[in-house]
Amino acid sequence: MPPASKRRRLNQASNPRSYNKKPPLLNVLDYDAQYPVCDRICSFLPIGDLINLTRTCRQLSSLYQNLLPAQWNIDHRLLRFVKDPKALRSFMGKHDVLISGSFAIQFFERVTWKESDLDLYAQAGSSTEALHKYLCEKEGYRVNRKTGGVDYWPIDDWLETRTYTKKRADSTDSQIQIVSTAYVPIFAILNGFYSTLVVNVISWNKAYAIYPQSSFINHKAYLLQHMDDYNGRSVAKYDARGWRSQDVLWLEEETSHGCIVKPRRLNDKFTWAIPLDVTDITPAETPDFVLEFSSWKLAKYDVGSDLFFYRTCSDKIRALILKYRYTFLDRFLSSSSGGNEGGFWEDFLQPRMIRMTLMELYKVPSAKRSQLIKEKMKSDPKNLYTLSDELERCGISLPKYDHEIPGWYAEWEKTQRALARITAS
Repeated sequence: MPPASKRRRLNQASNPRSYNKKPPLLNVLDYDAQYPVCDRICSFLPIGDLINLTRTCRQLSSLYQNLLPAQWNIDHRLLRFVKDPKALRSFMGKHDVLISGSFAIQFFERVTWKESDLDLYAQAGSSTEALHKYLCEKEGYRVNRKTGGVDYWPIDDWLETRTYTKKRADSTDSQIQIVSTAYVPIFAILNGFYSTLVVNVISWNKAYAIYPQSSFINHKAYLLQHMDDYNGRSVAKYDARGWRSQDVLWLEEETSHGCIVKPRRLNDKFTWAIPLDVTDITPAETPDFVLEFSSWKLAKYDVGSDLFFYRTCSDKIRALILKYRYTFLDRFLSSSSGGNEGGFWEDFLQPRMIRMTLMELYKVPSAKRSQLIKEKMKSDPKNLYTLSDELERCGISLPKYDHEIPGWYAEWEKTQRALARITAS
């Protein structure tokens, strides 16, 4: 008779069902069969560990996707500040309002800081005033104070900050800030913060972590403004919460941190994008690509001190044949920092905008075009966008070509890949 250990192996071999049993860990992480336990355990795991788990075996490959609705539930988080999160998100879509700041960090990190507020970014004018009315009339908030720009940094594009407060049921204060921006909110967010950690965006239907590798996997933050006493306090606050800050990447880190050193576009391969549940949300009129074709690059900047910081190279793009306003990489700032990596999207797009605008203006009868328009067409075609008020005064409406931008961008990427192959050969 074979020894006991061998008999056990023989019994297992004759019983195929024994091989089909999942290891204990897979049993616990079976999302469908063990939902409460699996969800609770995974809530303590950093996103890097969750992604690593999905790569271990087929059974866990969908774990992250299964966890999204519960672990990254935007409506649940907004309930701390508003009674009707879905109504707020519908409003955000209608008026192109964005969420950023500490709320977005907590959303991606899946933590809650009880003392934190909700920062809403809206373009100055009708959007800001509509948001003010919404918070006061629909959510019961009252204006606590107003400041020019922001308290901690005089950013030109951040025109005003209004702080709103109301009492929660537990008698604690709920606080929301409206940051009024001169241009589209994404431009202010990309250019206004002191650290890469804080640059994240939540729209009505998606959440974007812009520097996810450094912020939420490595838990590191890099400076976007020069260091002073105020920024030092802000940096220390997040260091105490578990992040480590340094001025810029060490030289040996640059090859493995493309999200910091490469030209970027929102929702590119470096972005951590989470689609949000849009059940019962009124869709926005503005297409997603208007936000997602925002592009920029970080350039290392030296102000003569021992510390460096990154400057965001982005510019405002406007054209009479575009309905919406865009944020594109600033080729001049990036080139001056040694950042030209074979061509710029703006160099590809801008000549088309100028030529197409001229074509459309020439289609307008000469008698309808004012002398100012005619002179601008001949002497300064690059700045035709400044004629928007004049065109309105003359009753001229040009067709819009925003729908062409995704296709043009794809063509530009194709030319960049071809240039890269030629350079490599």
